[in-house]
Amino acid sequence: MDKIAEMTAIITKADIAMKAATWQIERLVEDVAMLRKALTELAYVAEENGVYLSNLTKSTQDTIVAMRLGGFK
Repeated sequence: MDKIAEMTAIITKADIAMKAATWQIERLVEDVAMLRKALTELAYVAEENGVYLSNLTKSTQDTIVAMRLGGFK
């Protein structure tokens, strides 16, 4: 009987951990969506005001190009 109680406790802990991880992943997905929107708007405003991709760092250029091509979804 102790074995069943021990296994039940382990399963309960795992369930709680999975729910917490699911919550964190959902928040991260929402954060990424907001950041994508903000980066898109910033890239558009920058180009409209004469700040072109070539003026940005290579990693920022790559990120904006990948995002425009449908990446980071």
